[in-house]
Amino acid sequence: MVSLFRSKGPAKEQQSPRKQSNKETRHLPETTWNQEPMPSGIPPANMVVVTISRQFGSGGSDIARLIAAKSELNYVDHKIIAEVAKRLGVDTQEAARQDEQTVGMVGHIMTAIQSSTPFTINYNTLLNPGSALAQSHEAAYLQITQSVVLEVATQGNAVIVGRGAQFLLHNAPRTLHIYIFAPLPYRIINVMKEFNLDHEEAKALIEQHDYEQSSYLRQHYGNDGQQPGLYHLLINTGLFSFDAAAQLILQALPITKEIS
Repeated sequence: MVSLFRSKGPAKEQQSPRKQSNKETRHLPETTWNQEPMPSGIPPANMVVVTISRQFGSGGSDIARLIAAKSELNYVDHKIIAEVAKRLGVDTQEAARQDEQTVGMVGHIMTAIQSSTPFTINYNTLLNPGSALAQSHEAAYLQITQSVVLEVATQGNAVIVGRGAQFLLHNAPRTLHIYIFAPLPYRIINVMKEFNLDHEEAKALIEQHDYEQSSYLRQHYGNDGQQPGLYHLLINTGLFSFDAAAQLILQALPITKEIS
């Protein structure tokens, strides 16, 4: 997978294990989906890794692209979905349905939004199939996603967006953890512009995204990811522009090499 993640800078996208002190982080046991030991997740001595956790509509992915472009780190977001799909032998849309927060997920909700008048959707039916087959697919997707994230981190010099990387790489040396957030009104305005929605539709989409993301993290890592102690830097994009937020993170990169 080396060639997949070695190109410098961001591309515009349409989104045995290392011992850890965070006991809540869990890996699935080895299965037929991946018989190789998990990568260490530790970047080489002269390289760094940045993880970006973000609220939907806060601009976290845009900031991650800026960091990657200005620091010549590898931007890794929805490339993870493509790699997981390749390893599972499924198309990317199928893999995206299991992802923490993806264009596929947004598209699925958007279809329901556009077909619902008034705006009422049965999200449990839409997003939480409970069959044994669905659960098996979810387990396979999780394990391979974890493996891919750890591989990227082990290669080093990467900006990794989402996918529980703040847990998988918790306490990893030379790894900087960032959380991007914003007040709800600010997020609503961003989502209205990005997806051409009215105020209520944007608010509902944000609420559903927040629910799905926190449920994903709680289910797989025992934590919703909103605790400040998980991160080195928390940035409110209601106060800082995307460029200013990226500059704050870039200023922290030299110190990242000293994190042990």
